[in-house]
Amino acid sequence: MKDNTNILIIITWGILLASVSVLLNDMREFDFNQFKEFQNWAKTANKKESWFTSKNAIQWSYYAISAGLFFWRGYLLYGFSYFLSILKEIENGNYFSDKNIKYFKKIGNIFIWYTVNVLILRFLLAAIGKSTFNFFNELKAEFTFLIPVGLAFFILAEIFKRAKDTEKENELTI
Repeated sequence: MKDNTNILIIITWGILLASVSVLLNDMREFDFNQFKEFQNWAKTANKKESWFTSKNAIQWSYYAISAGLFFWRGYLLYGFSYFLSILKEIENGNYFSDKNIKYFKKIGNIFIWYTVNVLILRFLLAAIGKSTFNFFNELKAEFTFLIPVGLAFFILAEIFKRAKDTEKENELTI
């Protein structure tokens, strides 16, 4: 069992490192020079012009929303890191520990929050005209599995909780 757990830990680390690498590469390719341009625009902007309808404000909104998308992708990776904690508990023989129950609930929360917030941010990107948005296509494309998987982790947490209670009952019986 310990060998299988070690293999799963290595695979999980590999997936996490590859995902972080992809995220960092995406961030590197992102045009952060816009922040400098925005600062220059703020110094020379016509104070009488409405800021919310100006071209720079719309571009700034695009970059702020894109930064939010980067944040949520990082948050999803953070959720995946809980798998390592679960595997460590399993390796120590604590299959139905309170920590594992808590970790499953956190993973479920993270998956659901990620999905909801990224859908909202993508809708906002479409609203400012930087992308297209079709709710059902967005839901099908990337997020179809994340909400059910998040709910499955909540169910798994409940199963582990009941298994822990049953384990305690069995210990008392012996």
